[in-house]
Amino acid sequence: MSTLAATRVRRRAATQSPPPLRRLIWAVVQVAVLGAEVFLLLFILAQPGFRPRDVQVQGVQHLRAGEVAAALALPPDRSIFLLDPASLADRLKALPWVQSASVTLALPDRVSVTVSEWQPAAVIANGEQSYYLNARGVVLAPAFEAGGLPVIDRQGVGAVKAGDGLIDPDLMQELIALQRGFAPAFRVRVLSFVLDPQQVLTLRTDRGFAIIFGQMATADQRATLEPKLGALRSLATRIDLASAPLVYVNLMNPRAPAVLMKSR
Repeated sequence: MSTLAATRVRRRAATQSPPPLRRLIWAVVQVAVLGAEVFLLLFILAQPGFRPRDVQVQGVQHLRAGEVAAALALPPDRSIFLLDPASLADRLKALPWVQSASVTLALPDRVSVTVSEWQPAAVIANGEQSYYLNARGVVLAPAFEAGGLPVIDRQGVGAVKAGDGLIDPDLMQELIALQRGFAPAFRVRVLSFVLDPQQVLTLRTDRGFAIIFGQMATADQRATLEPKLGALRSLATRIDLASAPLVYVNLMNPRAPAVLMKSR
């Protein structure tokens, strides 16, 4: 390359790249802008006016608003910008009465909560104490009366507290449906269900006799409930369940139900 050409290349490179001083100034300006943005963000996050103080709760019937606020466990020194609504809703779902919950945040300090509560679906008797259950067989709270809810005598479970799952959810649905449809189908009313420590299911009727369905501990065993009811329907065509002097009907073998009558 000639001396003239080399000189031209050096001049062109010099004109295309900024001087070192200009690059240094530009870098300093960028760092200063970033620092100002970080300072402004930290300043906003530190403002007491953005800390969650206004908690509004909707949809509660059995819970109190104070219980919901306590379950949220809002940190008093954290900005509302740092809260996660999904995590707050998950905290509320840990409450036995809460079926679903949603949380929304609004500036400057509002936390709005909407709760959908479980309704009692049954009453479980455990010794001298009774508890409400939801439709999934989970304990809600102590019960004071059963009303028209199914009553389940769950034997051998020991101490019970809210949040305990005492009845399999599928079996729970079966018992609710059985309570609802038994009287129209057989003209006999259900007084209560009994689940012994081996989860053998027995139905007590208002006519004084019992119906033994057998063990309901597994899904396969619970699947036998419908054919056993079919056997009971067939038996009811030959025996008037509402008036016969029955002691029990044993449906553990639905192909050959066993019936015990009172001695005269």
